[in-house]
Amino acid sequence: MLTVKSRVRPSLGDEDGGAAYVEFLIAFVPFFFMFLGMVQIALYYAAALSVRHAATTAARAAVVVLPDDPQYYDDEEVNRIDSGGGGGGGGGSILELGGVSMPGNDSSRLQAIRNAASIPLLPISPSFDQLVHDKSVARAIGDPESRALTGATIYNRAAVAVTFPTRPGASEYRDTFELRENVTVRVTYLFHCGVPVVSRLFCDDYLSLRTGLPSGAARDLIDAILSGDTDRVVAAEHHLRRATERLDRESVGVDELGEAETPMAAIVYAAFGARFRILRAEATMTNQGAGFVYGGS
Repeated sequence: MLTVKSRVRPSLGDEDGGAAYVEFLIAFVPFFFMFLGMVQIALYYAAALSVRHAATTAARAAVVVLPDDPQYYDDEEVNRIDSGGGGGGGGGSILELGGVSMPGNDSSRLQAIRNAASIPLLPISPSFDQLVHDKSVARAIGDPESRALTGATIYNRAAVAVTFPTRPGASEYRDTFELRENVTVRVTYLFHCGVPVVSRLFCDDYLSLRTGLPSGAARDLIDAILSGDTDRVVAAEHHLRRATERLDRESVGVDELGEAETPMAAIVYAAFGARFRILRAEATMTNQGAGFVYGGS
């Protein structure tokens, strides 16, 4: 006898595939944000280590460049960063930093020390593609060769600054040095945040850094006020306050970036909507000058 087995189709209430899909979406969103945040933080701390290494490299360069023969540095005086302009041609600008006149960024000795600081930072420099195109995790990690090329030719000229505090951690600066004394060198770096979404929470656009006004947070607050949503207004005010405090902490580093080779070139980054954080590190070493009197100095 032929037996026909009938299959009972489950009712709509017995289906659980949709519920699993919704649960996956609920769990995926915070997990994905956490993943993006971990990538950005990892890149940030890798950059911080590079800046610390750059500060050590700059200090090593400084203690041999400062007392070196003037003929190699456009006849700049020994143990002095020439604020009158030595190597770059240019007008010999003197930058105001915290109310103190800083040596101009066309000093030949300063340029040699800045170049030494820039080399360890080439691998973490953003490529041109990272600066101008939409963000992705793969693009944030980038290609080492294109990073180094862009850093050496364009980016680091506006993103790497070297200053000389009077002592470790000081906010006063100097441009003259003595033989066998300690020389503190500080490297300030404009770190590019390239991970999508989280870079808006972790970093600031260049104009906000320059002006001290968190433009994005200010726009969010205006939108919240116009919406009439009280909870949204409170959250936007909190975000604005935190963003302003972060910019206040970054302001000293932003001023120090005026000591970059071509500081005004960084303004072009504003057109691409790129976001940044300021990284600073310093190292102290003993000036290696032996008191030689060079011919013609």
